[in-house]
Amino acid sequence: MKLNLIMAGFVSACLLFATASPLQAQSRHKRELKKRVNLALNVTNKKKLPPRTYLNLGLLSNYDYLSGIGINALSSVTHFHSKGFQVAGLTNITGLNTAGFQLSGIANVTGGNAKGILLGGLMNISGRDMNGFAFSGIGNMSAKNNRGFIIGGLTNIHSGNSAGMMLSGIANVTRQTQSGLMIGGLMNASGDTLKGVQLASLTNIAGKANNGVQISALSNITVANRGMQMALCNYSAENKGVQIGFANLSGKGRKGLQFGLFNLSADSLVHQIGCVNISPRTHIQLLISSGNLNKANVAVRFKNKCTYTELGGGAYFFNLDHDLSASAFYRAGVYYPLCSRLEISADASYYHIETLDNKHKGYPARVYALQPRLNLEFRLSRKVGVFASGGYAWTRQYGHNHTFDHKGTFEAGIVLF
Repeated sequence: MKLNLIMAGFVSACLLFATASPLQAQSRHKRELKKRVNLALNVTNKKKLPPRTYLNLGLLSNYDYLSGIGINALSSVTHFHSKGFQVAGLTNITGLNTAGFQLSGIANVTGGNAKGILLGGLMNISGRDMNGFAFSGIGNMSAKNNRGFIIGGLTNIHSGNSAGMMLSGIANVTRQTQSGLMIGGLMNASGDTLKGVQLASLTNIAGKANNGVQISALSNITVANRGMQMALCNYSAENKGVQIGFANLSGKGRKGLQFGLFNLSADSLVHQIGCVNISPRTHIQLLISSGNLNKANVAVRFKNKCTYTELGGGAYFFNLDHDLSASAFYRAGVYYPLCSRLEISADASYYHIETLDNKHKGYPARVYALQPRLNLEFRLSRKVGVFASGGYAWTRQYGHNHTFDHKGTFEAGIVLF
């Protein structure tokens, strides 16, 4: 349905362009216009070229130039310019430029520039620029630039630049630069550079660069981000600005900032704040360990310049008279090399624990644990190391302050890669 409406709009625009050219030629060469049906009362000054109509009242009208008021029950067709107040039950069609107020039940169609207030039941279409205020039930289209406040029930599509505010139920699309504010029910797209703000529920797209702000619930996409992106997932091929979201992805850049749970960048100088940060300087390692609380652990460590984070899981162990439980954990810490092969580190861990069969022994179905640690790590070779850790753990039920267990912890293991 959406595609059919857009195609219908493009076809209408093409017909406008085809109509506008011969009309302009008629104006230049003073050729006689074809006689068409005109069921209306007109007050016209025929001494001017083209003749000027100051008052037009009727069923359907077909005349040269409106410079005043035109009210028709069905349609109003103006071959040259329309300046003033024009109302039709179905359509208003102007061959060249429109300036003033237009109201129609279906569509306002202008071959050249449309300036003023356009209220169309379904569509407002301009063959060149659209300036001012435009409202339509389905959409607004212009073949060149848009400047003003544009509201479309479904879509707004402009082939040139956009400046001002666009609001639509589904999508706003600008082929070139967007300056101002875009609010789309689902998406906004700018083919060139964004210099304003895009707000959408699904996605925002800037084809060349984002120099403004992109905010959406799902994703933001651009080639070069020099402004701010805020969404569940943000992507830019080059990031020199700020990305805030659950996942931030970028290619090359120059000291951009990523703030989120998962940050991935091809820029070695990027600033990353999050749970998992990956850049060309990140050393990714595999850790296998065991201890008095965790009988078997497997974790992936993301090690950066002086900090690291870990994601892992394993078998959590309460006491000798309890069965094993399953755990998943996240750990963040800092480290300092004591010499070429030995380093010391400190970290804090959060464990989510599914107690499995232990829920029949007085434990809730799931609990959590907090664990600070001190660690020593020794590199046996470039690819293999060993470590030992000591700390303390507190295990509690979600939503309660009651402590089920607390004890000192010891853990040792190997580091691969």
